[in-house]
Amino acid sequence: MNLPHIVRRYLDAQRVPYRLIACTPGESLVQIAAKLDIPLRRMVRIALLKDDAGLIMTILPCNYILDFSRLYQVLQRDLEPLYGAETTRFFRDQGCKPGSHPPLPNAFGISALVDDSLALNEEEEIYFDGGEGNALVGMRGGDFRQLLAQARWEHFAVSTGDLDALVSSRQDITPHDLTSFTHRYTPARLHEGIEVIAELPAMPQTAQQILALRSNPHTTLQDILPIVEQDPSLAAQVVYCARSPLHGHHGAVDSLETAIGEVLGIETTLNLLLGASMGQTFQIPADGPVGLQEFWRHSVYCAALVSELVKMLPDPISIKPGLAYLGGLLHDFGYLVLGHALPARFFVFNRFLAANRNVPLAAVDRYVLGVEHWHIGAWLMQAWNIPEEVIAAVRWHHSEDCTEPHAEYANLVLIANRLLRHIGLGDEHNHRLPALAMFTLGLTREQALEALARLESSRTELDILSEALRWPPEG
Repeated sequence: MNLPHIVRRYLDAQRVPYRLIACTPGESLVQIAAKLDIPLRRMVRIALLKDDAGLIMTILPCNYILDFSRLYQVLQRDLEPLYGAETTRFFRDQGCKPGSHPPLPNAFGISALVDDSLALNEEEEIYFDGGEGNALVGMRGGDFRQLLAQARWEHFAVSTGDLDALVSSRQDITPHDLTSFTHRYTPARLHEGIEVIAELPAMPQTAQQILALRSNPHTTLQDILPIVEQDPSLAAQVVYCARSPLHGHHGAVDSLETAIGEVLGIETTLNLLLGASMGQTFQIPADGPVGLQEFWRHSVYCAALVSELVKMLPDPISIKPGLAYLGGLLHDFGYLVLGHALPARFFVFNRFLAANRNVPLAAVDRYVLGVEHWHIGAWLMQAWNIPEEVIAAVRWHHSEDCTEPHAEYANLVLIANRLLRHIGLGDEHNHRLPALAMFTLGLTREQALEALARLESSRTELDILSEALRWPPEG
């Protein structure tokens, strides 16, 4: 437990007392606050904004969101956020770990704007990320104000509690309401479109290699090992996944050879590696109904349930089980794309979705994010040359009457999503099994519920698997 040199040197020079509190690397500030029982209003976060005049660090409580209309009134500047990779690069260049953003503008030589909700009682303790990812800094509110004496203090943020009350107060939400609401809490340049999507990165090299191996029916363990070994995080995920009781292996899993050759098998390993390597390309918040935590949990459950449904299909149905599993695992991948490219909108989207489960998902996608997640997900899959069966599952998994090529893969995901609503998972507000999809696949309601029951018996193992995909396990 330590601090980056730049942070320690700055705090020591200011001669303010502080203490370090250990926390789990990789967890969000919200998750850390919950574990340590810290009120969110006393947990500090930052957002780096920019325009032609330069950078500015906004500093606000962890449970507050920027009000861009208010920011414009205060500064008369059309500011936009630095997006994931840019923010990571800025702090990494200052010696901080990825994802660690200390609210110390003077240490980094940039101007700052502090929300006046942080003007707490001087004796109340304030907490913030220390920069190493494994420790919080705690200090008196009065000392924290002293560190930010040169910053400008204004009202430019709204608490998520007020935000949730606002988005849940209307019973008859209209597209105009959604659009107006989104404009207030997202940067001005994103009001008219999603052109920033065009700036997404190319398919990662590791994913390209894995995809090539998937298309080769003669792929062996020796073909996979060099790819996995060059990425320690993927290697750790493979071993961690193989140790899950879900796979029924009773011996020790102490090597990649054992994990792949004796437990997971070639196809399952390649599917998990492809999902994990693609997911690592995008950075989205961990929290929320479609945050990273729930994204992988729902994706893993959907993929597992699709596999159970495939076992129920009549023999003549020509479904490739591996591609069906991959379609379930990647069907909501558009959320990773949108969360990475449009972080402000994605935050608002999560808050709105949490408070308005009754509003059709397509409407929230269109009028908050600006595009349905299945459109953008399918677009990315096509650009990255993912198999057509998986693209069909991504594009049509919310359609009850899909007759497109490979519709059977989309139908399996649709049925799985409807079934998962029975156990409180996923973004489908409808849990009625789709009659046409069931008939087309030759599935009965009894079979579908039997598949769900088998899935429920493995929930602990599936949760472990989703955690492994969410970030590389330690140790």
